[in-house]
Amino acid sequence: MGTAELMLAGGFVGGTVVTAALLWFHERRTRRGLEDVSGRLRRAEARTHTLLRESHDVLAVVAADATITYLSPGAERVLGASATAYVGAPLPSLVHPDDRGRIAAALAAPVTGDEERRAEFRIRHRDGHWLLLEATVDDRRDDPSFEGLVVSCRDVSERRHAEAELCEAHERFRSAFEHAPIGMALVGLDGRFVRVNRALAQMLGRAEDQLAGASVLTLTHPEDHAAAHDGIGRVLGGDPSTRVEQRLVHVDGRPVWVAVTMSLVRDHMGGPRYLVAQVEDVTERRASGDRLAHQAIHDPLTGLPNRVRFVEQLHDALRHQSGGGRPAVLFVDLDHFQVVNDSLGHAAGDRLLVAVADRLRAATRPTDTLARFTGDEFTILCEGVPDEATAVELANRVSNAVAKPVTLVEGEVYVTASVGIALATGELETPEALLRNADVAMHHAKELGRARADVYDAHAHDRAIQHLRTGNELHRALERHELLMHYQPILSLETGRVSGFEALIRWQHPERGLVGPDEFVSRAEETGLVVPIGVFALEASCQQAVRWHQRGAPVTISVNLSPRQLAEPTLVDSVAAVLGHTGIDPRLVWLEITESTLMHDAESAVRTLSALRALGVHLSVDDFGTGYSSMTYLKRFPVESLKVDRSFIDGLGRDAEDSAICTAVVSLAHALGLRAVAEGVETPEQLAELRTLGCELAQGYLFGRPAPPDTWGARPDHQLAFGRR
Repeated sequence: MGTAELMLAGGFVGGTVVTAALLWFHERRTRRGLEDVSGRLRRAEARTHTLLRESHDVLAVVAADATITYLSPGAERVLGASATAYVGAPLPSLVHPDDRGRIAAALAAPVTGDEERRAEFRIRHRDGHWLLLEATVDDRRDDPSFEGLVVSCRDVSERRHAEAELCEAHERFRSAFEHAPIGMALVGLDGRFVRVNRALAQMLGRAEDQLAGASVLTLTHPEDHAAAHDGIGRVLGGDPSTRVEQRLVHVDGRPVWVAVTMSLVRDHMGGPRYLVAQVEDVTERRASGDRLAHQAIHDPLTGLPNRVRFVEQLHDALRHQSGGGRPAVLFVDLDHFQVVNDSLGHAAGDRLLVAVADRLRAATRPTDTLARFTGDEFTILCEGVPDEATAVELANRVSNAVAKPVTLVEGEVYVTASVGIALATGELETPEALLRNADVAMHHAKELGRARADVYDAHAHDRAIQHLRTGNELHRALERHELLMHYQPILSLETGRVSGFEALIRWQHPERGLVGPDEFVSRAEETGLVVPIGVFALEASCQQAVRWHQRGAPVTISVNLSPRQLAEPTLVDSVAAVLGHTGIDPRLVWLEITESTLMHDAESAVRTLSALRALGVHLSVDDFGTGYSSMTYLKRFPVESLKVDRSFIDGLGRDAEDSAICTAVVSLAHALGLRAVAEGVETPEQLAELRTLGCELAQGYLFGRPAPPDTWGARPDHQLAFGRR
């Protein structure tokens, strides 16, 4: 082979090698490319599978005969069963019977262009409950990749349920809004009504369409604009709701009080959309509240301010005193008002109180505050009173106004008033203290005879405090055995010897020492303690008389009965019990009753005294001549003795009138077959006069002061004697 041939052959061989090499490289690159494509396809397929499995949608390929040929992996998550379980099954057979016609129609309907067919149907979940699916049908029968209908299904059960609930809630709100018994309104952020219900329209006397679009402020009372603005501002500022009471204006111009409760409705982005207002008509409640507030501080009978309101007014007056005068309180109490109630009835008593209230209004100044304090008590606050004389003048004007006769249905009634006056001192005073002072002064006026005015003084207050303290301590005095009996001898003027003793109670007070009956008996009478105290006095006195009797001195014992005791229905039984308990001879016991007590209820007194006399005790009329005994009743009372009051004995022999009265009483006693007893005998001259008059018995300081029983010895009837004949 020649060189040229070798070269040609070499060239051929070299070209072949190059070509082969090129082909090998191309094949390798192609294979690598194919491998890359295959990998990308596998990855894409995996992503697609994952997306289909995790998708909320289920993709199905349905053949022309409605058979499922493919179901995406997401079916297992949505339907609870593997996708392969549904492949080969007719789609309508899996659907709720009521929805099969709907899905069949969607599958069979012709599609033009890119039009989609939609249908909703129910399909059973693996656990048995029904799911609502929304299906979109895409016709891919001409596409060789599918050759059928592609049905994309999405579970819309929760969405439809939420939509149904939203629709139901909207309907409930609409119904509640329209038919609410109170006013309802939707108010825009511009302050205008967006929508109102019938109740609100009727509340304002307008039609619903008249209110729609109207400004809230144009229907709000001018004085309440600020309150309305404030309420809206609080809600827009973040308060969940707010309540405002204000007035709206009715179509006829009258104000309508309403309670408006507002809350804010926000849109889906959280921004404010409109206000919901509930409007309740509270006009009647406000009126009732005003009435109740008025009743709380006013007396329903007279219409005057009551005690609560008066104290408030007095507090303000004391706090704002000026240099032009000072406050004064007049405490007015009707005298013997209870007699009107008892005799004419409470209805007449009420009419009398109304008439008195009218008179007090007319008698007081325009600047004065008149109140019914309680019962038959009225109070008057007079401000700017310059001095005590002016206050007394005002009180007298009030007293004179009350004293005029009052004409009632039952006839004319005369009533008077006792007035207590207390002036502020300018110091730090309380309403309670000033009222208390006026009350103390009023009671002092009653003690001085009623139908008059009296000015408070500190001494009267001290007496009142002591009076109260006495009542409190009397309870303990009985428990602690602090009460004891003193005895004053009663002498026979015939023999000059002691014939008996009057028992007089004393109080051995642990701090005040020996206290006489004048300081506590009246308080005991008021509190009712006089009844147990009277039983104690009778029993202690009878026991002492028994001791004297056992020592050979058959002296009598005289014990006083108070008005309260005589009125007690148990008096006779109590006396009988004491007689039996002590074993005393009833003939040694004298019970003394004052003349005025007997005449308070004479008929009842006759019955009680007769029952006491039947026990064997003796009865005596004490303080005779100071009362107003009827001779008729005096004959009927089973009494055996009259005691001449000491006030007449004092002037005996010196004063012609006292001497005449003493003579008359002793003569009357003898004429009625009674014995006469003189008390308060202090001089021999008085004793001589009494002997001249023929008085049988006497007692007084001339013979001895009241003293403990030991003072008189074991046989006082023999040891004591005075001027024996």
